[in-house]
Amino acid sequence: MFRTWQAQLGGKGFRNVLRSVFNLWNHEFQDARIILEQQGELRYFSITRQFQRLVVRLLMVSAAAASLAILALVLVAVALQIDRRQLERSHQEIFLALLGASREEAVAYDDSLSKEQMLMLAQSIRDRDLEMRRYIDSATTSLASENVTLQSRLDATGLTAKAIKLIQSSNPVGGFQAEPPRDFEPLLKEDFAEKSAINRELKEILSALPGQLPVKDSMTTSNFGIRKHPIHGTPRFHAGVDLISSSNDSVYPAKPGKVIMASNYNSYGNTVIVRHERGVETLYAHLASISVKDGQDVDLNTVLGQIGNTGASTGKHLHFEVSVGGYPVDPLKVITTAQYVQQTQE
Repeated sequence: MFRTWQAQLGGKGFRNVLRSVFNLWNHEFQDARIILEQQGELRYFSITRQFQRLVVRLLMVSAAAASLAILALVLVAVALQIDRRQLERSHQEIFLALLGASREEAVAYDDSLSKEQMLMLAQSIRDRDLEMRRYIDSATTSLASENVTLQSRLDATGLTAKAIKLIQSSNPVGGFQAEPPRDFEPLLKEDFAEKSAINRELKEILSALPGQLPVKDSMTTSNFGIRKHPIHGTPRFHAGVDLISSSNDSVYPAKPGKVIMASNYNSYGNTVIVRHERGVETLYAHLASISVKDGQDVDLNTVLGQIGNTGASTGKHLHFEVSVGGYPVDPLKVITTAQYVQQTQE
């Protein structure tokens, strides 16, 4: 009999079961009578077919409801087990992040930590979070103050908006990923992130500028701006500064770069032009001699030449220019600002 029932459940067994249930639900019962004998006296109990059908259907409904309830409980248990494992996995990842440990080490910690130790760990994390927030608030205030100073220094260089934009756009950088959610790294508040970005941008601009004068122990004999031409006597724009030295006639680059010209250049006489990063160039004119050649990489210790009196010149001196994107700027202001930034970064 068992084999027959087992065979019925296979293949078409499910449909057979449904058919049996359907047949039982619609079964045509017959009136029945139960006869009981008690002390020689017969008693008759009639069971109508309606009553039989009602009892059977109630039992079937109860069995179905119980089966559904059991199935629901099983599904709930499975779902709870899945949630529990996901929660355990999440806790495991938190341990990995907090301890900086491998998964095996995190499991060892997880097994060894008591409830009290877990609470202490949570409290230490909270204290560290509060300390980081206080630090970020303090750093935000400091950045805001420093940004005001850096911006004033940048304004003092006389760099035009076009020159500043050129410096910014000429910096080779990589692409960013898609913007993270706004709650990403919640400790990095928008105010701190904004001021930090501004601070970095200002320092990058100022760091691109030349940071030292090209001669040792220098003295300025003519400043940047409008002046009477020393030979022609008419007002003209002086695009650089004139320098002399009291101890050393050697001329050095104001910033590392590459020589793009080293030759005699019209009224400038013997001239060296050095191209630096981010659109910045420096010019050294009226040299007595040139010690470098075109295409040569130079650093702060490379001698470009010697102070001289070649070209349109009334005496021995160095004519020194700084330009950004082809626009001349005041070398003294630029170098003073660049030196300030170098000092704050040391």
